[in-house]
Amino acid sequence: MPVNIETHRLFKISHWFMLAVSLILFVVAINKPIQTWDILGYAGAVSSLETSDEEAIHQSVFNEIKSYATEEDLENLLNSSNYRRTMHNDVDAFNQQIPFYKIRILFIGLILLVTKMGFNVFSASHIVIAVAGFGGLLAFYYAYRKLIHPAFWLIVPMFFIVLSGLEISRMVTADPLAFLWVGLICYAFIHKRWLLFFALLVSSVLVRTDLIVLVAIFSVYLMLFKPTLSIVSGLALVASIGVYMLLSHYTDNYGWSTVFHYALISDMQATHPAEYSSLGVSFSQYISEVISNMGGFIDEPPLLLFSALVLFQFILIFTSQDKSVLKTGLVAKVTGSTSVVLTVIGVLYVIAHYLLFPLLENRFFVAEYMMALLGLLVLVTRLLIAD
Repeated sequence: MPVNIETHRLFKISHWFMLAVSLILFVVAINKPIQTWDILGYAGAVSSLETSDEEAIHQSVFNEIKSYATEEDLENLLNSSNYRRTMHNDVDAFNQQIPFYKIRILFIGLILLVTKMGFNVFSASHIVIAVAGFGGLLAFYYAYRKLIHPAFWLIVPMFFIVLSGLEISRMVTADPLAFLWVGLICYAFIHKRWLLFFALLVSSVLVRTDLIVLVAIFSVYLMLFKPTLSIVSGLALVASIGVYMLLSHYTDNYGWSTVFHYALISDMQATHPAEYSSLGVSFSQYISEVISNMGGFIDEPPLLLFSALVLFQFILIFTSQDKSVLKTGLVAKVTGSTSVVLTVIGVLYVIAHYLLFPLLENRFFVAEYMMALLGLLVLVTRLLIAD
């Protein structure tokens, strides 16, 4: 984008604005945490890195939460359902939940590292997610900042909040770290930092294993349309699969069918998920879940907004009078605009993720939502310059 004195001044303003807003959001996330039961599962996974004694793991987690949480939160976390009461009272049941959380090995490793600085495991968890959310927003900013008119950055934080970015930064899951990781991947992709890009791509499996789907989409795209990177892209995909297999073995990961039974068929209420480890998922069960959960689309405003952002982006591409933008849009999925390619990759990831795990939870897709938003702003910027 051409830079004159006025634009340069706006770039400086937007830069300090994004830093300030990110810091404010970090403070809000730290001071207004959302306590969900997952905080106990992740605490158990952290404890399991230091001991294999199931009784000790259970005791350390529940003793510490009793000294950390408010009475209201404690009642909700320990007694608000039969599942939570079972987790509180049954050592074996609680330890059977740990593989679901331990598989996010980089996330729980970071929590463990923060605990070594003197924080309890629950405070450490909230620090990690707040830093990841704050860092993720900045990662996307630095990835796209030179492609978007600086004035548009004044509205990006608002969309970040609407698209569930602040929410995931307050709720202990691996999703904020995945948001940060995908932001860094976009940065490396846009700026052609290929060594960093492939390192982030392969290591993303350590953040959240379902990101292997994103690795596959990126790798296939590069193998098909970037011949100079085809070999290393193929190697990255193979390496990611290898990392996934080693990680699954180390964490005693249950596998897809068990997770499917636990998350969908039992609605995450299975107190002893190992019971499902020998069960498969029938075709009728799978199709039933895919179809029945599809209706949740209309109940998720961020997902609806994401769809609108993608739609507006392609309307602009195909109605633009700027022939270079039109051409870019037509060949985006092969050799065109990097920002449009990223939007397409984000859409493919959301679709593939749903087909593998038919859950429409916004926390999985905040990075892809941001890719669509910023891709649209890139196109609008180009149209403004063309005019």
